[in-house]
Amino acid sequence: MGDGLVPFRVLSDDAEVAHGPLAVALGAEFESLRAASLDAALAPLVAELAPHAAADPAAQLLAAETAFSQHLRTEAREHRDLGVGDLLPHQVAERGRGHELAVMLVALEAARRAGIELGIVACEEAIYIAHPQLDAPVLLAAEPEQPWALVDARELAEQELEWQCAHEAVALLLGLILERTHETGHLAHELLAAELWLALPLDDDEQERAQTRLASVRARLN
Repeated sequence: MGDGLVPFRVLSDDAEVAHGPLAVALGAEFESLRAASLDAALAPLVAELAPHAAADPAAQLLAAETAFSQHLRTEAREHRDLGVGDLLPHQVAERGRGHELAVMLVALEAARRAGIELGIVACEEAIYIAHPQLDAPVLLAAEPEQPWALVDARELAEQELEWQCAHEAVALLLGLILERTHETGHLAHELLAAELWLALPLDDDEQERAQTRLASVRARLN
């Protein structure tokens, strides 16, 4: 964990928890971090977004596009490390780059601290940032090694986009960590990820899958 941070298992019980705090708490389970270091890493982005807190939703999304493009980038797959650093929000905040989902979660946390409410929508193949109060069908995409870009959601009509609450988004992040640690043979982190998955509010089918995955990891440790 780290100083000044609420543990992941505590936040995971909060039905109203925001994306950023839950994602940061998840990262702190894998690597100790100091809240002051995270604050310092996010400060420039928060400062750039804060003047737009009272703006209308469209202006906020435009400001987010500019600010995110200057401070956060999605790494191309071939540039990612073999560990989980690009999936841990606090490391992504410090580096200014990482996996697309982790980058978006960091972006949401910076926006939250600046007084701007943003969310995540996703389908099976893609993930976007959206403004819950914006009527226009406009999303924000973070393509690898490119500036952030506005996307017309009407062009994605064939994709079934759904809002992702904090628990759902962090479950996606945990799934990526599980996959990465399994591929790299980092059993200790894979075990931790499997245990943390069970700390999330899951339906019966998800609970069964999570328990099966945890049992599988434990079996490989013996």
